[in-house]
Amino acid sequence: MAQTLSTSASQKQNLNLSLKLWLPMLQSSLQDLEKHLKNVSYENPFLEIKKPKEFYANFMPQGTSGEFIESLAIYNESLNDVISEQICAPNFSTPNSQKVAMEILCDINEEGYFEGDIEKIAITCNVYKEYVESIRQRFSLLEPSGIGSLNLSESFLFQLDACDKKIDDELYNFIKKIIKDISHLDKYAGHHRFDDAKEIIKYFNNPPAINYMNDNVQIIPDFFVDIGEDINIKINHAYYPDLEVKDAFNSKNEGIKEKLKEARDLVNLLGLRKSTLYKIVLLIVEKQISFFVGGELRPYSMQELANEIGFAESTISRAVANKYIECSLGTFPLKHFFSNAVNNKDLSSSEIKNYIKSLVEYEDKETPLTDQDILDAIQEKFNLEMVRRTITKYRKMLDMPSSKERKKLYKVENL
Repeated sequence: MAQTLSTSASQKQNLNLSLKLWLPMLQSSLQDLEKHLKNVSYENPFLEIKKPKEFYANFMPQGTSGEFIESLAIYNESLNDVISEQICAPNFSTPNSQKVAMEILCDINEEGYFEGDIEKIAITCNVYKEYVESIRQRFSLLEPSGIGSLNLSESFLFQLDACDKKIDDELYNFIKKIIKDISHLDKYAGHHRFDDAKEIIKYFNNPPAINYMNDNVQIIPDFFVDIGEDINIKINHAYYPDLEVKDAFNSKNEGIKEKLKEARDLVNLLGLRKSTLYKIVLLIVEKQISFFVGGELRPYSMQELANEIGFAESTISRAVANKYIECSLGTFPLKHFFSNAVNNKDLSSSEIKNYIKSLVEYEDKETPLTDQDILDAIQEKFNLEMVRRTITKYRKMLDMPSSKERKKLYKVENL
């Protein structure tokens, strides 16, 4: 536990020199890390990748079938891979546009929607926010169509513009009108082009990245956390590939020397990935210790963690993406442990959301709680001032219907 949390000067230097190698490695999930390194190794004759001994000890029992072993080597191109390959000319023809596009890509969720902050990306890339938004709009030209959109409506607009079916101007404008008012679809049913519009819309993907989503993907924790008399954090070494540098001969060829240096850098950067993630998890566990012993999450932002570790917030965002902790309470994504403070109090938005969930869970099904009822209960319990639209926002984030919609659902359940 006496491990220092400050990043050494040599680590920072390595990070700056090998940024192109480092960031994709840091952002990869544990499941995808070996796949990513194998792709790199195809172009580097000095890099050899092996499964760790722990993998064979834990996951390769006697009599393992060849089919299972073969399945381990199959590489299915991820959404991130597909989009990365398209961030080039002609849609992104300058280094600046490509840099911004890669930052936007980091904030595209598994459904294909953009959930980042335009202003933060503008600050990170030292450009105007209008420029960032113009780059995001160019994602409408990429495949799969709809990627990078903000919501269902914009996703369908992206897909409409990319549609290769024969659509005349009247039909195009009518579909566009429907999409912008998609929640009131029924009111357009009497239009003479309604059936034509439905035929087009039914081919749109919802969500846009649906073909890249896999509900059966096994979640592999990056760390195991055990809270007893002390905090015990163990890295999941069984899924970390072993990297070896094959230096068969000394050459004066500059191209070969560069590849050899790249191979050595990757070995160092793999170690840096482990130590960086360990520091992040250690800080998270120390800050959110109350959660791990059965309490609530405390207010804690990525910016706070970034300040403590000495990295940019965008780097921390990449680091925590697709990473998981396994503890006695279950398996949780690292992003779960970040929660904003409410009204500058030592109270997290996560605690408010959990209270809303408990209120709705035990509400009277004949007269479900309105957002105002929930607001009154929260103000009384936590002694804080909030506005009703904040409760509405939290309820929607929890994917909870309104009181009227819940009442209808309760009636259906009783039929």
